[in-house]
Amino acid sequence: MKQHAKDAIILSFKDLLLKQSIDKITVKDICANCGVNRQTFYYYFTDIMDIFKYVIFKELTADIAQNRTMDTWKGGFLATLNYLRANAKLVLHVYNSNYWQEAYVFFCSFSNKMLGDVVEECIERSGEGLSDKNRDFIINFYRNVFDGLMIDWFNDGMEEDPEVLLEKLLLMISGSIPRSIAAFQEYESKEHE
Repeated sequence: MKQHAKDAIILSFKDLLLKQSIDKITVKDICANCGVNRQTFYYYFTDIMDIFKYVIFKELTADIAQNRTMDTWKGGFLATLNYLRANAKLVLHVYNSNYWQEAYVFFCSFSNKMLGDVVEECIERSGEGLSDKNRDFIINFYRNVFDGLMIDWFNDGMEEDPEVLLEKLLLMISGSIPRSIAAFQEYESKEHE
C-alpha cells in the first residue's frame, strides 16, 4: 500500500505539472488530486522540489545509467535530450518558474557526475594521472558546454530534434575530451620540470 501511495503522489504531481507551472502547484493540490493526505506526502517528500528531483533523477538515471563511458556518452546525452523533449511541458513549466535556479543546480550536479565518469575513464585510458584541479576544470568546461546547449534549447522551446543537436555537438567536440586531457597532462609535466 505504501508504494501505491508514493506512486499516486508522483503521478499526481506529473499530471499537475503537465497543466501548469510548478509555481502554481501546492502540496495540497497534489494530495487532493490523488486522494492522499499531506502527512503521506511528507512521509515521502520534503517539498515540491524534492518530488521534482526524485522524478527527474529516477527517470533520467534509468535512461542513461549504461551510457557514462567515453564510448557511450553520446547515447547518454541523446537519451537525456529525448527524455527532456518527451517531457517538454514538465521541463518548461519548471524552466519558466521561480524554481528554475534550484532545478538548474540539480541538473548541473547530474551532468557533472555523468561527465566526471567519462573524464575519469579517459584519464585511466591515458595511463597518466591528472591533478584534481585540472580534472575538475575539464569536467566543468564540458558541463558548461552541455548545460549551455540545453538552456539554449529550452529557450527555443525544445524544437530542434535531439539527434540533430547531438550531431552539431559532435561536429564541435568530437575527440576533444581525450585531447583536452592529453594537453593538460603535458601542461602539468612541464610545470614539474
